[in-house]
Amino acid sequence: MPSAVPDAITMQVFTAGDPEPAAGSGALAVVHYGDYRRQEVWVRSGANIGAWYPLGGEFWIMWDRKRMPPGATKQHPTWDDVTARGPVTLVVAAPRDAYRQGWADGRRRLLDQVEELRDAEGDGR
Repeated sequence: MPSAVPDAITMQVFTAGDPEPAAGSGALAVVHYGDYRRQEVWVRSGANIGAWYPLGGEFWIMWDRKRMPPGATKQHPTWDDVTARGPVTLVVAAPRDAYRQGWADGRRRLLDQVEELRDAEGDGR
């Protein structure tokens, strides 16, 4: 069965010096994606255009001078500050059709499982 997400939607990885992608406010960037010990999630600000802020438990990193990259502004980190921390994966949403298809496929699978249980009960299993 083909993937519900088109091949054109792929993860984009950026490194220091790469230009900031055209992503709207609320976009997510993950530093060291997949490395749970070092992974950091950053969000693009809507109120402070051009700034990126860490999410959740990573917030303490903002105040740790030893871990901040050179030239980083503690109060309002930029895209360059984020990419200076390591390889950055831009996380993008799939098209709405992919979500609709996933919802429909999940409901169909659940119905099939319920019917299998009903058939198994009818057989005395």
